[in-house]
Amino acid sequence: MTRKPFSTTLTLAALSLSFSTLAFTPVMTEVDGRAIPEIEWDTTLKKFGLDKDKFLGQRFTAMCPKTSKKAGEDKVAVYSSTHSICEAGLLAGAIDSKGGLVTVQVNPGSEIHTGNPKLTTARTLSVVGKANAEAADKVYRDHIQQIKWNSKFTRSIGASKHLIGQQFTFDCPAAPSTLPPRRIVGTDLYAFNTMTCLAALHAGVLTKDGGLVTVQMNPGKAKLVGSVRDGLESHDGNSGLSSLSFVANPVNP
Repeated sequence: MTRKPFSTTLTLAALSLSFSTLAFTPVMTEVDGRAIPEIEWDTTLKKFGLDKDKFLGQRFTAMCPKTSKKAGEDKVAVYSSTHSICEAGLLAGAIDSKGGLVTVQVNPGSEIHTGNPKLTTARTLSVVGKANAEAADKVYRDHIQQIKWNSKFTRSIGASKHLIGQQFTFDCPAAPSTLPPRRIVGTDLYAFNTMTCLAALHAGVLTKDGGLVTVQMNPGKAKLVGSVRDGLESHDGNSGLSSLSFVANPVNP
């Protein structure tokens, strides 16, 4: 695994989320060509600005450290969104005392049994794993954000280097009769402020009938090369804050 510290300087797009809580420098671990943040045992979704309704249905993956605590077998694996990500992974049996990768999903609020009276929380998180894959996928599908063909990725998610390596899924509707006459920059690796559905069409992971697309945030790149695919043209240019790729076209960061 290769660890790469990121810059402490945050650059926010005009329509991005406010990430005032992100005064930290995450260490990144490369896993299968994807940058994954190493987090502390008490890290929560809020640390990354993900405890918001706009992230319902989205997933977050992180690397947890070693611990002296013992793993559990919580088959329900649903916790308050303010719960520690690593502890949730341990209780759900996704990791053991050696630590490791944990993927959690942001879900709508519900009543959670805490050993005391049930707690009603605005949002919950579940640990995504084999034990609850079917239930997690149902929530995942039901709450995926539908975007328009002229929606830019920066408006849908926000702009933070702390989310590099993460993947986000969107639902693109059927394309309008006339596609938005907007500029696309790049080929397979696209500019950060690109229109998600339009870039997905150019990348070949989406048709004009619409459907789900999954975008991965990658480090920025100074030069992207344009191309023409099926009559849709993209241009050369700079990626900006970071670059985007689609999971059907993985790019090693």
